[in-house]
Amino acid sequence: MFYRNPYIPLQGGSVSAVVRAARSEDAASIAAIYNHAVLNTTATFDTEVKSAENRAAWLTDRSKQHPVIVAEKDGVVVGWGAFLPYSDRCSYISTVEMSVYIDPAHVRSGLGGMLSRQLLDMAPGIGVHNILSRICSENVASLAMAERLGFTTVGTLHEVGRKFDRWLDVVMLEFITEPSQTV
Repeated sequence: MFYRNPYIPLQGGSVSAVVRAARSEDAASIAAIYNHAVLNTTATFDTEVKSAENRAAWLTDRSKQHPVIVAEKDGVVVGWGAFLPYSDRCSYISTVEMSVYIDPAHVRSGLGGMLSRQLLDMAPGIGVHNILSRICSENVASLAMAERLGFTTVGTLHEVGRKFDRWLDVVMLEFITEPSQTV
């Protein structure tokens, strides 16, 4: 196990999907899944939908430390996850933010855990040391999953976002890989 806090396998949910690197032809599916979250949830504080062209450009602008992966069932992309840069300052090069989004028809099927575990497994090999996650405090399922995966809560930012005409708190979590495994 590469991690200081080994993850505990998720309980429940039967999932059978292929997890693979995202490709340019996945851009429309990635946009659709993300846009559902933008318009209907507090999983993201983004309020502007993204076009397939925007997501295609975003996919081509990824570095080794910032991969995008997808979960595919029966040839259809049903979820995606990514490591995003935490900061553009050089000292943060080994720190990323993890984001995972699931098609609403497949929520609570185990796909979120599957994508998250794959990203956590990839981290040491691509030079990632600290993985951060910002989760809206009302997103109880995502907070519970992060805890099961071994993330540690480091604090809560109160009323930092406003969406759907209400103030929202964000819980900050981190997952630190073994120092000897990162570059």
